[in-house]
Amino acid sequence: MPKKYILFFILLATLILVYFYQRNIFIGLDKFKNSNSALTELRLENQGLRQKIQELTNKLNLDNQPYLTAQVYSRYPFNNNQSLVIDAGFKAKVTVGWPVLAAEHRLLGKIVKVRANTSEVETIFSPDWRSTVKIGPSGVEALLVGGRQPKLEFIPANAKINPGDEVSSVSPDLPLNLFIGEVSEIISQPAASLWQAKLKTDYDPNQLKKVFVITDYE
Repeated sequence: MPKKYILFFILLATLILVYFYQRNIFIGLDKFKNSNSALTELRLENQGLRQKIQELTNKLNLDNQPYLTAQVYSRYPFNNNQSLVIDAGFKAKVTVGWPVLAAEHRLLGKIVKVRANTSEVETIFSPDWRSTVKIGPSGVEALLVGGRQPKLEFIPANAKINPGDEVSSVSPDLPLNLFIGEVSEIISQPAASLWQAKLKTDYDPNQLKKVFVITDYE
């Protein structure tokens, strides 16, 4: 066989080897990228699962707290949500400071006055309400300021929060991680170092007929 044909076949074989070698490298890179992407997704899923487990643990801890169900006296025709009067007082061993829920794990307020058969509840819709809260999965802290439209104040301008983020209690005089509501709107200004946000609840305070008092809470 002429020498030039031998060189041609050697060159052809070399090109074929280089082609398959590079192809295997690219396939390997694609597999690596896919596996790396899958690992990232697994990490995110694990973070979400850990958060849900923690939330369930918090709820189980709260479920261990004894409850007292109380009826709400009518506020018609004024529909004043700043405070409520319930049909349980010191005869039922109700104590000032006990947390009050609008529904399971939904903070409404706390007992501020106790009489023989009734108690007054200051709600998060009162302009006098102040408590520390955390926002979203990153746990950004803020101050909940009560009112007809409750607000979240003193939010750092670099905080990573979004509408729909859950707001939970971290105030020492309330159960930890008790759900309060969600961020409905973020109020930000370009030059401001602190932001505000509006809070919305998933219940209508005007429709409350009964509430749940966490008893023996200290």
